Amino acid sequence: MRGSSCHGDWCYSFVLYNDIAQGVLLCRDYCSDNEKAMVPRASHMTAFLGDAPEQGLLAPSEEDPPRQTPMLEDCEMSRCPGQAQTLPGLDQSPLMQTHLLSGPLVQTQTLRDFEKHLNDLKKENFSLKLRIYFLEERMQQKYEASREDVYKRNIELKVEVESLKRELQEKQQVLDKTWVAAESLTNRNEAELRRQYEERQQESEHVYELLENKVQLLQEEARLAKSEAEKTAALAEVEKERCQELTEKLKEISRKEEEARKAQVLLDNYCAALAQKNKTIEELTQNLSAKEQLIELLSTEKQNLLQRLEEPKEMEVQLGHCTPG
Repeated sequence: MRGSSCHGDWCYSFVLYNDIAQGVLLCRDYCSDNEKAMVPRASHMTAFLGDAPEQGLLAPSEEDPPRQTPMLEDCEMSRCPGQAQTLPGLDQSPLMQTHLLSGPLVQTQTLRDFEKHLNDLKKENFSLKLRIYFLEERMQQKYEASREDVYKRNIELKVEVESLKRELQEKQQVLDKTWVAAESLTNRNEAELRRQYEERQQESEHVYELLENKVQLLQEEARLAKSEAEKTAALAEVEKERCQELTEKLKEISRKEEEARKAQVLLDNYCAALAQKNKTIEELTQNLSAKEQLIELLSTEKQNLLQRLEEPKEMEVQLGHCTPG
């Protein structure tokens, strides 16, 4: 029962490490190398987005097909049948050095090659994580104000979650294969191996806990990003309605201003006509006053003439009275 339990735990750890390595290779195959940033390949990104974006960052490229890296080829060579794979650093312990000195030279070389491959995978995994981080930061700065950036960010988060899951499975597979290799070598120092296994198991549990927390944080970040996108969309809809209302009001104000301008023109024309009429009335009034004065003058002259005409008649009458019969 003890050997079966140990074998199950080692298998679980080996699957964990194996999935980690496969996650690294999946990220490498998913993204193509660029001088400044790690650009997602068009074949994978098109499957997520459905159509090609207009920006150059995610533009599809026919000259960048999926390819295997030297790290992938080395990893595949290390998985060939007939080669034993053990835990990284296992050949450096005093116990494993005793077994390796007593074992064949090929087995020692295999352990060292596997350790070298695993170290290279870890370095490449760290490099890919840095590239993913800077790519996400760059995309967030460049497309922060758009809804499309939220969806792209969500896709990148999902890809990172899947990569972390693959990383966890890879580590578990490495632990399982290490247990098989250690069990085939010897059982003389089971206590020492058990101690090393428990340390590896604790390390894997710690890594699993960290990855689980990272996954939860990423899921929460994706949920918040989705909620923020929905709020932004709602605010955009409200702003759109307000813009439409303001446009209608502006059109109404423009129409009223046009009517007021026309009314002002009519009023100005009316005032000008009224001023002209007032001027005409004033001129006519002046003419009328002049004619009235002329009439008064003529009337006065007429009275004078009548008086002058009456005077001879009166003189004749007076002369007639004075002449004797």
